[in-house]
Amino acid sequence: MCLDVLVKRSYLNGETTVPPSKSYTHRAIISASLSEKSIVENPLIADDTLVTVESCRKIGARIVRDSNSLTIYGADEILSNYFNMGNSGTTLRIFLGLLSLCPYKSVLNGDKSLRSRPNLQLAKALRKLGAEIKCCSNDCKPPVWVRGVVKGGKVEIEALSSQYVSSLLMTLPMALNDSEIVVKSVKSRPYIDITLHVLEISGIEVEVEGNKFYTYGEQGYRLRDFRVPSDFTSASYIIAAALISGDVKIVGMFESKQGDRRIVNICREMGGHIRWDKEKGVIRVKSSELEGVEIDASDIPDLVPTIAVLAAVARGRTRIYNAEHLRLKEIDRIEGIYRNLRALGVDVKKTKDGLEIRGGKGEFRGVVDSFGDHRMALAFSILGLTGEVLVRNAEVVTISFPDYFEKLEALGANILRV
Repeated sequence: MCLDVLVKRSYLNGETTVPPSKSYTHRAIISASLSEKSIVENPLIADDTLVTVESCRKIGARIVRDSNSLTIYGADEILSNYFNMGNSGTTLRIFLGLLSLCPYKSVLNGDKSLRSRPNLQLAKALRKLGAEIKCCSNDCKPPVWVRGVVKGGKVEIEALSSQYVSSLLMTLPMALNDSEIVVKSVKSRPYIDITLHVLEISGIEVEVEGNKFYTYGEQGYRLRDFRVPSDFTSASYIIAAALISGDVKIVGMFESKQGDRRIVNICREMGGHIRWDKEKGVIRVKSSELEGVEIDASDIPDLVPTIAVLAAVARGRTRIYNAEHLRLKEIDRIEGIYRNLRALGVDVKKTKDGLEIRGGKGEFRGVVDSFGDHRMALAFSILGLTGEVLVRNAEVVTISFPDYFEKLEALGANILRV
């Protein structure tokens, strides 16, 4: 069902929480589904993670959902099946690896957006290690046909996406032989660190030397209990909204391996009034006069939409660079951000690897579109707090932040669903 949302001038005030981490939830559910029995507390229940739950059930795991936890009985062996991964690139890519451990054919598919995302470098790496993979396009966009069995060994990979590396890291410990993964270049390294963190608490040994990863074969997953931390990407939208028009506390924000916790320092660099009490897990944000900055986005691609809307408000120029991998997300996010900023009258220029934005507007009025990308809807709705912005196709927020608009309303936002 399509949903358009109109956000009107408002001031936010109060205390709130944000959803659990999507990245940690995916990996914890998968690790639990490869372990004997686990409890995953505080998981994100959203469209993307429900795809992971269903995919884990299809490989043989039994998953029982309670009010705020998942009890997971792991698969005795990885079963073949037909998998519809919806919009979730993380699920698709990790399962492309896991299903290469199964000697029987599986098919991985997804929605229109996912069918536009390439997987060739991951497919090449898995083929070298023994998998049989067939693709319907030269760059191996879904649907993808896979059958094992990978045996392990040494492989080099050009990681256009960190998800390629995470897929190998979660797969190869279960292969027959030891493995060495040499990553020639990689973006979004913190997402690999999240994978390594979940592997460590699951009893999987991985040795790391820079961009080389060594793992022993025939290891077994042993995740027992894991509590998913709050999501800093989701927090970035509330933080940005409060910086633009509000005084808000976000509770439950403790340290983790998430690279997007960098949003706190970025806001400080822009002149924002923001404090993070790490011991208490509280972030306090107040309306601020912001200044443009230069941001290297190589490790924080999911923060770029948030930074872009802050840049539209900030005085002066903001330059976002090393962001070329945003073109391989749910949409070409550089193009999507550019089009939405232009629709609101912002002076913005596309560059080879990012965006240059000249901000300083005090009021935004107009119509923007999610283009089917949850992060577009989440970020651009914030600018409505200064005036009036209609967000087309805003229903996609359910992919990562299902109750986003309800959270804003509870803080005082004036929102109409049209």
